[in-house]
Amino acid sequence: MGEGAELTIIASGDELPRMGPPVIPGLDFVPVGQSRRIESVNGVTHATSSVTYEVTPRQAGTYVISGLGPGMPALTLKVDAGGVNGSSSGGANSSAAGSAGSGGGASGAGNAPNAGNTSNAGNPSIPLPPGATQMSANGAAFVRLRLPTHELYVGQSVPVDIEVGTRDGVVASLNGTPTLNGDAFTLDKLSPQPDRRSEESIGGKPYTVFTWHSVLAAVKPGVLSLTMQTPLTVRVQTQRPGAQFLDDSNLADLFNDPAFQGFFGGSTERDITVSSPPANFTVLELPAEGKPKDFSGAVGKFTLSAELSEHQVTEGDPVTLRMRVSGEGNFDRVSSPTLGSVENWKTYQPTAKFTSADNTEYRGDKTFDEPLVATAPGKQTLPSLSFSYFDPDAHRYETLHSAPLTVDVAAAPATAPPRAEQTASAAAAASMPPASMPAAASKAHADGLRPDHAPSNSYGNSIVPLYFQPAYLSVPTLVILAFPGAWAWLRRRERRGQQRSDVTRTVAPGWLVGQLERTAASGDASGFFHAARSGVQSALATRWQVPPEAVNLATVNARLGAESDVRRLFAVADEAIYSGRRFARSELENWKGVVVRTMHEETVS
Repeated sequence: MGEGAELTIIASGDELPRMGPPVIPGLDFVPVGQSRRIESVNGVTHATSSVTYEVTPRQAGTYVISGLGPGMPALTLKVDAGGVNGSSSGGANSSAAGSAGSGGGASGAGNAPNAGNTSNAGNPSIPLPPGATQMSANGAAFVRLRLPTHELYVGQSVPVDIEVGTRDGVVASLNGTPTLNGDAFTLDKLSPQPDRRSEESIGGKPYTVFTWHSVLAAVKPGVLSLTMQTPLTVRVQTQRPGAQFLDDSNLADLFNDPAFQGFFGGSTERDITVSSPPANFTVLELPAEGKPKDFSGAVGKFTLSAELSEHQVTEGDPVTLRMRVSGEGNFDRVSSPTLGSVENWKTYQPTAKFTSADNTEYRGDKTFDEPLVATAPGKQTLPSLSFSYFDPDAHRYETLHSAPLTVDVAAAPATAPPRAEQTASAAAAASMPPASMPAAASKAHADGLRPDHAPSNSYGNSIVPLYFQPAYLSVPTLVILAFPGAWAWLRRRERRGQQRSDVTRTVAPGWLVGQLERTAASGDASGFFHAARSGVQSALATRWQVPPEAVNLATVNARLGAESDVRRLFAVADEAIYSGRRFARSELENWKGVVVRTMHEETVS
């Protein structure tokens, strides 16, 4: 059992035996080859034909193969539970031949190994062991699976090798990659081309084996099975018109078998689908007991580490926390072990990147980069991170912890304080009342009070309305004369606005404006805000007489206030550069206006 034998029927003479494949319960006969030889000696033609079958047993026992042709003796094949021994009525162990006159002969060959796989094309209903080879009905091809285990948990990923074997000279083409037949499992997308190609001999016949590496995962619990299938095209022998020896329908079927191409005619192509033997699985649910709160569905074996891009930073400067999860399993369910809200730190949404150690993405590293900005000076400590997963070998949940990380945060550069005389003048001006304020009002101002209305000592000396008095009759003339003056003032204001616009264009360098417009048009938020912040830093550094690198978020917040546009620009720039946030074109245009206005204000001041 588990091996195969060959049976060759040889017919000589002008006429071939009128028969088909032998029919013996418990044995499968698959045609695998044919030949015909014609010799002419002194004008006498002699023809010899042969047909070879692969014999596969379905159960142990002793089989008598008879009725192969007129005058042919019976052959005996003994099948043991642990191997195959061929014998004949003539007493040979590995082969036997019988003949009757010139009618024909037969031989049986035993101990034909098939690389430890079972060929069961004739009776696919018989269960096969995992990784077995089940031939197509014509012996042209097979599909088989190589799996490390047949017991899984829901969501667990396991590597799988899908092998498609094709008989050399019989299979014309593969018409696609193997596909999964069933809805209880998922299979990672296969590459259009196989990952490996090799040669294999099964039953003495050469096969080309194409192998795809992939990852299989179960999506629901239960006792389940799956098969893989592959479409391909095989060459089928067709009868040549005028071949008289194929008039018999049974013999025509024999020599037209798609497993070989022979002397008797041409060939045509036919599309078939080859399936693998069913692979049975026991799929278990993940236990509810002991499930951590931060468990995100990761199943496999993993390790956790964390590191910082810098251990010494300045207040307001960004630093990147990198968290790395390594190992094997379903990395698509590995989520970020983020810090969340941490005192004295501003955190942003992390970005994830997976680096595979093989082409199946079953093994590798998944890194999470989280931007951080220190908001207070001193020695700051970042807490430990945790990551939970389920170990299918240990059948329990595991929680990993990283070591705490320490960062030395230097205080932001202090800005220059106001001069003493400026402070004194400002205090004196604030304490003095306006010069135009009357004495009484001055005293009230000093006491913190003021009168309800200003006293007046003037009285009218006429009851004639003001608009009828001579002093007011010139008002219409003055109004008419005011129109040209107003027009002249508006023109002057327009010219001053144009001059201010020219100054703005001069202050905002053309290269900076151009870069802002290009990055805004392409949606490159990181490049846009990098250029915007650099331009504003240069302008404010000139105004405040400090180095450009000293103009950071903390300095802007202290000088301009938390509600200023520049402070908001710096905060949004950090978020855009380090968290990958996307912005609409209109938003970027608004921020470009903030940059231009800030640089213009610097020039005016």
